[in-house]
Amino acid sequence: MADAFGGMSLEEIEAASRELPFPDNAGASPAERFVLKVSALVRVRQAQGDSGGVAVFLQSDSLRSDAEGCGGSFHPFIATGNDPITEKVWLSNATLGGAYALDVDCSDQAVIFEKVQTSAFGKLPALVIDWRGAVPAGRFYARGLGDLDHVQEVLLAYTEISPEDLKACLDTAHRTALETPQRVGEGHAEQIWTDASKGWPAHRPEERIQGKLINHLRARYTRHVVRAERKNDDGITDLMIFAHTQDVAGQKIVVNEWVLELKALTDKTETGNAIGSSDIKRRISDGLTQAISYRNEEHARNAALCCYDMRANDEGDEACFAEIRDDAASETVLLWRWYLFRSSKALRTEKQAAKKVSGALQGQ
Repeated sequence: MADAFGGMSLEEIEAASRELPFPDNAGASPAERFVLKVSALVRVRQAQGDSGGVAVFLQSDSLRSDAEGCGGSFHPFIATGNDPITEKVWLSNATLGGAYALDVDCSDQAVIFEKVQTSAFGKLPALVIDWRGAVPAGRFYARGLGDLDHVQEVLLAYTEISPEDLKACLDTAHRTALETPQRVGEGHAEQIWTDASKGWPAHRPEERIQGKLINHLRARYTRHVVRAERKNDDGITDLMIFAHTQDVAGQKIVVNEWVLELKALTDKTETGNAIGSSDIKRRISDGLTQAISYRNEEHARNAALCCYDMRANDEGDEACFAEIRDDAASETVLLWRWYLFRSSKALRTEKQAAKKVSGALQGQ
């Protein structure tokens, strides 16, 4: 097997990869790069006085062919920030290598959405910038303006990330990209299950979950850096969120805001062997220890243990964290858990049961 990888084994390649530093946004998807590029452009245009109205950026992987017949004017240097961008619909690639200003009436926001939804561009990822407030506000429609349910806010101005805001972002990532195997695999994405029906996880499920989370975190927190696998003296942090900003004296500083420790809780191995409850409890306890240690080592302001429960039975948060809750509270580490269903049918069954219970309680 080693010969197939130039004389190196998979274990050696994996160990080497963990030793090498990666750029802050290494592995970013086209959608992530698109959001970050547009966000940077918005900051430049805001500084130059753009205000009022709405701008819509549509991400195309086939810019020339998509632009044929659209009647728009081509702006090859859109990324430099010298072209006003408000009250326009832009068609661009992920790197803003050039963009077409489409012939769409932008005086009415409802008309903008309707025009895009009914055109061939309704399924293209769309970043909508609302300039009507004191600070531009962004909303990213990952599946286009034709699917308004898959929307995520994009923060275009720096503000420290609150626990409530971060939890809401992670909730969205769970609901849209992790909750069922069907959600995980949309768009031919990498699965976190080897065989979901049997409860067999894929190899290193935490790293696969990590990749999903990075997409959502980077798309929302455009003024922050989201870094995975950051090495320190105590080990390797799963996810670190930090910002390049200034202190009260105007000096440049780096603020490490969040350390996220990820744990996939499975009752089977990837080959189907059973995992005992004592091993699962040990992983949860280890996760808390790592979150505390990495936060202290990185001088981060906040830490959270994020558990993704892939077990057959959903025991709930209280039971899951019962043995570490007091220690976590004393160390001010947040405990968050999400349950991953093994099929869409199982999720529907759970929702129906919850609906019946809610109805019974309302009838009392």
